[in-house]
Amino acid sequence: MSPRRQGGFTLIELVVAMAILGTMLVLLYSGLSFALRSWDAGDANGRRTADRRIGENFLIREMTEIFPMRWKDPMEVRFAFEGRAHHLRFVSSRPAGIAQGGLALVGVDVEDDAKDRTRNLVMRRVMADPDAADFSPLERTDERSVLVEDVGAVTFSYFGAENDFTDPRWYDEWTFPSRMPAMVRMRIKTSDGGMLPDMLVKLMLGEEAGCLENALQRQCRPRRPS
Repeated sequence: MSPRRQGGFTLIELVVAMAILGTMLVLLYSGLSFALRSWDAGDANGRRTADRRIGENFLIREMTEIFPMRWKDPMEVRFAFEGRAHHLRFVSSRPAGIAQGGLALVGVDVEDDAKDRTRNLVMRRVMADPDAADFSPLERTDERSVLVEDVGAVTFSYFGAENDFTDPRWYDEWTFPSRMPAMVRMRIKTSDGGMLPDMLVKLMLGEEAGCLENALQRQCRPRRPS
């Protein structure tokens, strides 16, 4: 009669089983951790996209209310519009604040944020002074609104005609102070080198924007259809 084998696991079997269980737990934890990181990254990208859309829509709404105000210069006609390759200045018919009326000077530019070490597309707005001759009040205000965070560069271009006898085309800078462009295009380069879709805005200006005036006379005429 051989001795009856006692039931149970040997030490080697227990060690192997624990090793397999530990491996499965590590794989499970890695999978959950990867899924959570992917969820957080997708959620952050979604928030950035939503915030960027809100900022772009706010800027579009502001630009569709551009007002063709003229600087007080008796010697020449100068519209209060400054279109450069990397910044934009104009006058909006929306007031600078809820309790304020009238027009607003608006500036759009890329500014450095020393705290977060990022560059943001920023809008500044101040109440327009009827006797103002330039956009210098925008440089003296500390109030600003961040439109798009963490950008690399922003480039503006302008579509219009130099005069009534030339065909409209795109310009890197708007250098015709007696005229207003018909459209403005903005291109945003992200901090990682990517490019966002172009933002194209048609300026909603009526025939009044074609008025010419000086110290002696005022003459308004519709512009040539573009």
